[in-house]
Amino acid sequence: MKLCHNTTIENCVINVFELTKTSRRCFVYDICNLLSISITYSLSILLEEAVEAISLNEGVASLIGQKTGKVLHHTMRSGDCRVCSIANRKGEVPRKHKCSKNWTGSAKAMEPDMVVQMIRDLKEQNVPISELAGDDDSTGYNRAIKEMPDLHMEKTSDRNHVTKNIVNKLYSMKPKHKELSVMVINAITRNFAYMVDQNKGNQTGIENGLRASIDHIFGEHAHCVQSWCGYLKDKTTYKHSSLPHGKDLKSLDLKSDLEKLFLDKLVPNSKKLANLASSQANESLNMTIATKAPKYKHYSASSSLSYRVSSAVLQKNEGYSYVSEVHESSGLSPGTETLKRSLKLNRKRDRKSTVSKTREGKKQRLLLKKKRSSKNSGMEVREGKTYESEIGLEHPDQEEIPEVMEIDKFDKEAITVAPLLVFDLETTGLSRSSDIIQLAACSKDSTFDTYILPSQPISKEATNITKITVRGNNMLYNSKPVNFKYPHQALTDFITFLSEFSCKPILVGHNIKRFDCHILYNALRFYNMYSEFCSHIIGFVDSLDVFKHVVPGLSSYSQTNLVDTLLDETYAAHNALEDTRLLFRLITCTSQGNVISDNITDFIFSSNYPHNCHMHQDNLTTFSEAINCKALSKATALKAARSNLRLCHLKLSIERNGLDGLRALLSELTNQGKVRVTSCKKIIQKMYDFLTPES
Repeated sequence: MKLCHNTTIENCVINVFELTKTSRRCFVYDICNLLSISITYSLSILLEEAVEAISLNEGVASLIGQKTGKVLHHTMRSGDCRVCSIANRKGEVPRKHKCSKNWTGSAKAMEPDMVVQMIRDLKEQNVPISELAGDDDSTGYNRAIKEMPDLHMEKTSDRNHVTKNIVNKLYSMKPKHKELSVMVINAITRNFAYMVDQNKGNQTGIENGLRASIDHIFGEHAHCVQSWCGYLKDKTTYKHSSLPHGKDLKSLDLKSDLEKLFLDKLVPNSKKLANLASSQANESLNMTIATKAPKYKHYSASSSLSYRVSSAVLQKNEGYSYVSEVHESSGLSPGTETLKRSLKLNRKRDRKSTVSKTREGKKQRLLLKKKRSSKNSGMEVREGKTYESEIGLEHPDQEEIPEVMEIDKFDKEAITVAPLLVFDLETTGLSRSSDIIQLAACSKDSTFDTYILPSQPISKEATNITKITVRGNNMLYNSKPVNFKYPHQALTDFITFLSEFSCKPILVGHNIKRFDCHILYNALRFYNMYSEFCSHIIGFVDSLDVFKHVVPGLSSYSQTNLVDTLLDETYAAHNALEDTRLLFRLITCTSQGNVISDNITDFIFSSNYPHNCHMHQDNLTTFSEAINCKALSKATALKAARSNLRLCHLKLSIERNGLDGLRALLSELTNQGKVRVTSCKKIIQKMYDFLTPES
């Protein structure tokens, strides 16, 4: 049986023996099945913060049977009564009422007082108690023994509180020891939990296990047991599964501090550790009470809290059908819909309880917890310090590491109805830094064509291909003058042309993913027009990639060869307008059908693609030194650059949280569930060593 002392924001005294038939039934059930009862307890004290005039505390304590998991008893304390408070403010004598105020002491004294009361109530019912289990933060047990010396009851500790205290002490040691990372702390905590589970009721096993758990992680296996120690099973290939790189810890100072914690403090309490209890049922009841009596509401100044806590107790003991039972006992209809609803909720609760006790359920909980922790760690490293005591008085690091670049998702319905607009550029050269000298576009019903006066000379190779030249302030095509526009005007007209489509078009071009997109991006970015341009299109499709997929095995996929092969025609290549017209025919009028529309979902890419490519290249250059020093492979550096990371961001993550910070950043998950850069411990450690050579 379990004595759980819980707290909610409101407080009233309610004796479960007088309150409900349900509680009495549960109490008798435990007595009939146990000659003596083991009890665990837990309590939380709350201050009413919503009303400034109220400064007293309220608390709720409950007792739960360990074998049945039923609430046997609960009691409350309240330092306030609304009727009395109003009368006092008016200087009047309070009217006759059931006063909810039953506590005048401090909040700290509330817990042992309620524990003693509930134990006394059990004693009056002739219920023998063998153990009282709970946290070691109050004097409830000591006071109960002092006031009732004839009790034959032992005090045992709560496993959750013991583990939490150990974890807190390990984290307090972390700044002192570089080797004590979060990974090592988790390994030590896990080993302790396994050791306690394997040695229930075995005091000697606990003592040996505490010594072995420390020696084991430092490569000393004299106290280990072959049933759990992998080193004793295979001394040649054994590696630790939960320590960095699978290697033993080396720091003698760390070992000394761990021995002080585990051997000097825990070994003398090995008897308690061999008989730990769990307070999970208590926490479950706490949550139920919190849903019915929210902490931000002040219910304890009236009888409201007692009804709410009683309903939580009934729900814990009887399930959701308690509502219908209360109705029926009051002479009311239990309610057909209420019965259906309670049956559904009870089944859901039973399924959840059954799954949570299975191995698979526990593994799933640990996996989800690990994912949440990893995600939170990554965000904290990226954001830096955002909340801390007196941080506003300092000058904190405010640089934020970019988050993972999300993959653009397209509306399938929108892209299936979007018009196709084929475009082509002629340029001053073959590099991505060239200027545009002709821009043309062609759709089913409209065309756009303009010559553009460049700011840089046209190369001889480009002139031979395009037949476009510039002489003074004149542009010539095939030695004949043509009308031209300046770049800003030409690009403005092109955006206006795009805006006239009833639906945003998809721009199609041949080899644009490697060339034309980037030329167009550079020109639009120079005049700060790229964002406006993107607002009028859905995305791009490169017909070169589409034809490689649709017509495999060709010797060449140049547009000239495709026209010759698929249309059996020849044409004047490298005139932008002619190129767009022929390409439009290629993608719509060949024997392969509409090759773009049939494959558009597989080959469409974002209008931000050229911008992202430029950014990725800039990011990649920051990793040059790391690549040259073999600290990072080019493939890994490219993956980091594509995830919007620069070398300075990796340095910043180390400044914020050391190796754990770098690991959290590089192994952060994308919205696709993939690792941002890498989760390989060896690669992360190598990069960490490169970025911290002085350490």
